[in-house]
Amino acid sequence: MKRSTLKDIAKLTGLSVSGVSRALKDHPDISPETKDKVKEVAAALNYHPNPSAQFLRTKSSKIIAVILPEVNTFFFPEILQGISKVVEQHGYSLIFLQSDNSIRKEKELIDYCLQMFVDGVLISLSGETTNLEHILKLKETETSVVLIDRILENKEVPYLTINDAETSFRAVDYLIKKGHSNILGIFDDDRLSMTRLRADGFRLAHARNGIDLNPNQILTITDDHELEAQITNFLDEHPSATAVFTMSDKLMVKTYHVINSLGFKIPDDMALVSISDGKAPYYLYPGITHMRHSGEEVGTTATNLLFELLSGKKPDQDIYEIATVLVELGSV
Repeated sequence: MKRSTLKDIAKLTGLSVSGVSRALKDHPDISPETKDKVKEVAAALNYHPNPSAQFLRTKSSKIIAVILPEVNTFFFPEILQGISKVVEQHGYSLIFLQSDNSIRKEKELIDYCLQMFVDGVLISLSGETTNLEHILKLKETETSVVLIDRILENKEVPYLTINDAETSFRAVDYLIKKGHSNILGIFDDDRLSMTRLRADGFRLAHARNGIDLNPNQILTITDDHELEAQITNFLDEHPSATAVFTMSDKLMVKTYHVINSLGFKIPDDMALVSISDGKAPYYLYPGITHMRHSGEEVGTTATNLLFELLSGKKPDQDIYEIATVLVELGSV
């Protein structure tokens, strides 16, 4: 069945095409009876406005795209929730695209966004992304864009994140102040700037407290499929360690299960602290002390910033930081 048009509705109602258009837009010149009749016929024909025609008329697709490297059970769903809420409030539609942590696919998705004439893009970069050349193609077409969470520092595109180094520093400094001096750090893909910054904070906490840190006290995950094996071997190699810091919920949950599988009790034998979106720590027992990094707040704040850009407002800074807070539970 072919797509219904304004002409089809006009034939069945005896109105002109422009009259049908005004009725569907609730124009005050059209009587309520006529509006009801037109909308009834439109519903019967399953009529939907042509988005291409709408774009040509208004120069706006009313579509926001969000590109994420993955959607696991942690953090990114919270980001999407925050984004969706703000997009809906502005009367826009949201399309979600996943790059699978691949720069090739990320570039393809940017081209797709250009083809779709989206008004704005929120993107968390893949681990393979080392420059923003493909992102700048959006700015060249006056498409607003904001980088979120996984970002590259730059002067061209505004980005929103947390102070990664400071957040991990505060978490590890907290462990040290609680009497732990042999602390292990577990980190994600070191191609990500956030990973490198959080590792810097881990090292700085030791240096500021006058504690020597052996490089082998830091584990960088190289393969998610071997996550449990890598963490198990890491803990086995450090029997004298009394605490573990993990940089994300994914690593926290897996480390929690490995600690228990090795027969250690939290916090008696091993303390555990993480950076977290603030939900997963409460699913475990004891609850995990964490630096709360709200995905929903990131999504909400970034999307509000994007709509400010869409309204013509110039960003007053390059970087926007979300505050983190220490939440003490029972794991230390």
